[in-house]
Amino acid sequence: MKTLLLSLLLYLAFASGASAQEIIPLKEYFRDLKQVEVTIQGRTYNFLFDTGGGETFISPEVSRQLGRTVYGRSTAYRMKGERFSYQKMDSVAIRAGKSALSPATVGVWDVMGILPEGLPKVDGVLSLKSFQDKVLTVDLAANQLTLETPASLRRLRNRLTPLRSRFANGLEGNELSVFLEIPRQGRSYWFLLDSGNISELLLSHHTAAEWGLQDDTTSQRIALNPIAIQLGNRKLVSQAAAENILYDGVLNYSLLKQARLTIDFVGREVWLH
Repeated sequence: MKTLLLSLLLYLAFASGASAQEIIPLKEYFRDLKQVEVTIQGRTYNFLFDTGGGETFISPEVSRQLGRTVYGRSTAYRMKGERFSYQKMDSVAIRAGKSALSPATVGVWDVMGILPEGLPKVDGVLSLKSFQDKVLTVDLAANQLTLETPASLRRLRNRLTPLRSRFANGLEGNELSVFLEIPRQGRSYWFLLDSGNISELLLSHHTAAEWGLQDDTTSQRIALNPIAIQLGNRKLVSQAAAENILYDGVLNYSLLKQARLTIDFVGREVWLH
């Protein structure tokens, strides 16, 4: 009887652990930018959380503290076409909150160089790439990320709306970004999922012209009236602007906080809650 009871308790403990989601809290940083506390080799750092970051970065200062080899050169482009290069470091194991993320190559680059002067120091950028073998729920309104388990995903799926999506890996296959389909006038437009965009919902000038929101494809930034876009079975509204960007459009924080998203990076699927 004792053996049976022990076996039952062990089974229940295993089942509970297997289905337990892990919560990663987000903290306020500047305006709508979020930061997350991470641990690397026993040291605690503050990273920006940015779904549009493409690559996960550590600062040169952090790379020196880790005492590991920095090498090579990678090139990337920001959404307005600005090119920048950075070095790399392999097999960096990051813990976000209490959750261990798989060791991966990260970029070495100082994000403070593009932030306004006088802001508190951040030590890097945590991008979607760090979750490439996970199922992640992003809830910006609640200031939290949730690492789903197979069991929790099974419970959720029937209540979620699937979204058409594209997963992009950058010029060298080392990045991870997500684009969501925004249907308009019978066509598909693909907008970058970018929580780090704390300005308006951005449309390229070509997209804005095709949507009848501007008369030409000028290179000047144009403020637009608030726009309602269709995301799955919901219409979401945001202030908008047309700008000279590389993509059809870029989703912003204001819009994304209205939408809780679950992303399966292995199965390459996205759902709307």
